[in-house]
Amino acid sequence: MKKVIIIIISVVVGLFILIRIPINLRSNAYYYATHMPHNRKQYPFIPVLLGHWLPARYTPGYETRNTGSTRGPLIIRLTKDNLQRKGDFLEIDEYAAVYSLTRADQMTDDNYGLYFSNSGKVKQEIKQNMPNYSRKLIYDELDYVQKEIKQNTPKPKVNLQWIWNIWFKIHYR
Repeated sequence: MKKVIIIIISVVVGLFILIRIPINLRSNAYYYATHMPHNRKQYPFIPVLLGHWLPARYTPGYETRNTGSTRGPLIIRLTKDNLQRKGDFLEIDEYAAVYSLTRADQMTDDNYGLYFSNSGKVKQEIKQNMPNYSRKLIYDELDYVQKEIKQNTPKPKVNLQWIWNIWFKIHYR
């Protein structure tokens, strides 16, 4: 009888742990993404912007908006106005980081930016003739956002960073 009780308790505890792992990974995605090892010019928080809510307190100074549909997945977009001069702005989403001298919804000649791969690596520049100050500004702001998210995300109660690292390599190739 004692063996049966021990087996049942072990199965229940095991199932509870298995169910909690994906919940932990999802609710602490920004913590894990900013604490994982990554290369220079790779921003692992970028692919997490698709499907995970980013609280505004993680990125002070940036406006955080969900641009996805009401029933569809979350699509988080970060924007910041007046970076270098009055009227300019930076917009970051899961596909690109775009710096513009004027706020316009369509692509104009004063838009500069970077495209990202699925893993958050910089894939290419939006314009080949991007001025160095714009390139530096975009990279500096991406580094700043990543640092702020890293500082402001709470540490998970159970750290499953090693599982996240494996999952990230498989899922975001």
